Amino acid sequence: MLKKLKQRRLRSKLLELAKSGDLQLWPKVRDELTVADLTAPLDGHASALELCIEQGQAKLLGEILHQFPELNESQLSSGQPIVAAVLASEQALLLLSAMLSQGLGPDTEVAGKTLVELALQHPPEQAMLLINRLAQHGASLDTPKLLIHAIRSGHQPLVKFLADSGAPLVVEGVDGLDPELVAFAQRAIDDKKIRDMWA
Repeated sequence: MLKKLKQRRLRSKLLELAKSGDLQLWPKVRDELTVADLTAPLDGHASALELCIEQGQAKLLGEILHQFPELNESQLSSGQPIVAAVLASEQALLLLSAMLSQGLGPDTEVAGKTLVELALQHPPEQAMLLINRLAQHGASLDTPKLLIHAIRSGHQPLVKFLADSGAPLVVEGVDGLDPELVAFAQRAIDDKKIRDMWA
């Protein structure tokens, strides 16, 4: 009976913490928690971890992952990898930054796609912010499909950003793409090579 009461209190505190993001509550529950407590349904079908992501609680997510680094590679109860939920969030940049700072590999793949490729599914301005953050943590941009995707989007700043970041362009992959944007990408790559020679 006492154990059930204690567990109920812990779940209540955890629910309050996940919704509010009040880090003053974290030390009061941290040492009692297990991975199961964070991933089990709390509010309807949502776990504390899901609520934390839904609410955009980046600092709390960082604390949780510091305490339980194995959660970086885990899945939510829906089967969705945590990092995929983070990238789908309105606070994707802050949450992703928290995960990267707590050990998430920047070249992690989700369903055969790298995090950089998943970032490219966002609107171009947000994609650039996410890719920049991944690159700061060492993500590889050395794949032609990144620049091809940017050219297909028709968004010139995104093309320039990726070219300036070192993404390559392969002639065989440009068939059917806007020739002006392809030429623009090639010029940006050439300009980067010249800058690098003088760096």
